Amino acid sequence: MVGTGPGRRLRRALALTALLLACALEAEARVLLIVVDGLDAREVTDEITPMLARAWRTSSWCPGTRSRASMPTRTNSNHATLMTGVEPEMHGITGNAVWDRRTRSVRKLGTASDLETETIFTIARREARGLRTAAAVGKPKLGLMFSADGTRQTPPDELWDARAASDASRDEVTGYAYDATTLVAARSLVEHAAADFLFINLSDVDRVSHGSGPYSPQALETRRRTDAALGTFLEWMATRADWKSTTVVITADHGFDAITNPPIRFAEALNANGLRGLAAVGDGGIGHVYLPPGTPDGRAVGLLSSARRIALETPGIEEALYRRPNPSDGGSVHTITSVHPDWHIDHERSGDLVLVAKLGWQIVDGSAVEAQLIGNHGGPAERAVPAIVLGGAPIGAGTGCDDVRAADLGRTVQACLGLPEPRQLDGRAIPTAALGRVLTGICPTPTAPPVTLP
Repeated sequence: MVGTGPGRRLRRALALTALLLACALEAEARVLLIVVDGLDAREVTDEITPMLARAWRTSSWCPGTRSRASMPTRTNSNHATLMTGVEPEMHGITGNAVWDRRTRSVRKLGTASDLETETIFTIARREARGLRTAAAVGKPKLGLMFSADGTRQTPPDELWDARAASDASRDEVTGYAYDATTLVAARSLVEHAAADFLFINLSDVDRVSHGSGPYSPQALETRRRTDAALGTFLEWMATRADWKSTTVVITADHGFDAITNPPIRFAEALNANGLRGLAAVGDGGIGHVYLPPGTPDGRAVGLLSSARRIALETPGIEEALYRRPNPSDGGSVHTITSVHPDWHIDHERSGDLVLVAKLGWQIVDGSAVEAQLIGNHGGPAERAVPAIVLGGAPIGAGTGCDDVRAADLGRTVQACLGLPEPRQLDGRAIPTAALGRVLTGICPTPTAPPVTLP
């Protein structure tokens, strides 16, 4: 029910504040980036998620704005995008899994050493301006992604992940912390870590949508509970003396698709057609096909042309696109860059041929777990996620609200903390197209007059 209990108190608290993304060029400012893992923009409704729906609809900054998750719409690639402010072709996390061309084997992709661009935590430490960072993440793998990797990446000053939770406070199958537990940890970090930037990952919506399906009664109830728990946390935040200098950005890493068809094992289709020597890796709504290292150019174009023909004849596959032009099959006509220039996944970790599954299908090569999922994601249909900004500092109305992407949110958070652009760890320049924009109307200028709230 709407209108009683914590929901009413939250509405009163939100009504007394201006919604905003603060520019933390001043040391007192604080920015929170909250990712509700798996929360599709279509599922933010007054009936199920009343707090988020209301905050989204009444925001002073770009009300109702949808952000586009980076491709593929997987947890690891999008968290990397949000934490670096650049697209996957630069940070190198092109999904949750990869066929390692060096070891010639499938492995998970998403450790700190896999990142090729500085994270916000690394930039803050490099700048040595005294900015403190912290993270509370419900998924242990995100704790690993944003940990130290020796001399290149530095972790948050304070990091909590589900491995620190009690057995009763996390799911026994996945090891993910329940959202209420993660928010308790986040509250402790707010109170004791004195962080200027706090990153929070809430995993329940993703976990239940995978196991029960995104439209199941269990998933609906999970979204309702996460909304309530997040509302209680924000209600508490709004009572703090530093709320007027706090910015909260709430988004998601991907949406969800209900799986209603048998899993696609593309390697079996290749073998059935007598095409051997290629490696296939599934990543939910996306699949990757790799050439063996050292394949002569003449043989490569033939193998990939044949693989693309087989893919387009395979039930459940919508598209099959080359990473590089194939002179035997249309040149650049069927490349990812030509067909989907906004995907930005032209990286050696992407397949030489990238497959896109139709809605209701998933590609599972290389994983025993994916085939068991009732809900999944990875394709372009799961890109639309909410972009909600609230807090206690003044904001502008914003422009370009219809063209917000995950990299923009990440880069804007960096700018709001007064941090410079991220660097590639190997010294390569970051092309403008792969770098997120600093969104207008979000960070007030240093000369902006203070606003007195009612």
